[in-house]
Amino acid sequence: MIDRRICAALALVALSACSGGGGSTPSAGSSTLSVAMVDAPFAMSGDTVTGVYLGIDKVEAVGTSGTTVIKDFGSTPDVVNILSYTTAASPLQFPAAAIAAGTYPQIRFVLDSATTTIAYKDSTGAAHTAPLTVPSGTTGGFGNASSTDAGDGPGTSGFKVNVGLNAVAGATYGYILDFNAAQSIVTTGGGNFILKPVIVATAVQTSGSISGTVMNQAKTLAVGGAEVDAVQNSVTINSGLTATDGTFTINALPAGSYSLVVKNSGTTLAGQTLTVTNYDTSVGATLAVPGTVTVTVGNTVSAGTIAD
Repeated sequence: MIDRRICAALALVALSACSGGGGSTPSAGSSTLSVAMVDAPFAMSGDTVTGVYLGIDKVEAVGTSGTTVIKDFGSTPDVVNILSYTTAASPLQFPAAAIAAGTYPQIRFVLDSATTTIAYKDSTGAAHTAPLTVPSGTTGGFGNASSTDAGDGPGTSGFKVNVGLNAVAGATYGYILDFNAAQSIVTTGGGNFILKPVIVATAVQTSGSISGTVMNQAKTLAVGGAEVDAVQNSVTINSGLTATDGTFTINALPAGSYSLVVKNSGTTLAGQTLTVTNYDTSVGATLAVPGTVTVTVGNTVSAGTIAD
């Protein structure tokens, strides 16, 4: 098991090559790549999700001249609950690795099907664990920034996240990936779940986040289950869902100014129905929040309390 928090501190401060768990050593003519993943709290209508477990076999950088393994866990997948990593300050961090200089359009994860699961409690309090199926060939994310594949053979599946990295020899690069579990997981009924990845990747050197709280117009009740979008030039860059206490975080945002939009009905990008509580119906299905929020590198900026 990787000492994730020690590696994370080094990677996010200096993006240095933390070698715990098998990261490779850079050589002349190579670059260094660091990959971390984070997720916001997850809510699911009618059930309480306690874990989204990814059985990670392998992490790779997909290049135009070939694929480079960042971390290979071998015959025993590294099973992690992505819901345990909710802030960019303490992400799921993989060891930095050497990659050849060149162009890398995507970062790829290979998952073990048997250990990729979702755990939840139903409305009666009964606990359940169910497979989290990854159908091959699906696309998702904002601007279809992620996709799935058949993995590396039977019992595996894969997903790829677009990064568009042009690696220069001697340089160091780092990416923070927002898993967006609440957006990515679809319940198909009968205790069955599928993963349609809605994952956003941002260079660590340029990323920040937005947090806040959504309340009703009187600011007496928290609005839960609403989608909050961070928008630039009418394009949604990333989003978060409000928890039962109304709080939300939108991770993996490049530095800049954003307009916020609260969605009180409809579905997530993965097709999950939004079940919003306590918002004032006079607001309507969508609330455009006045003003903008400016994200700065390495910081979480507060949007304050939004009256919905």
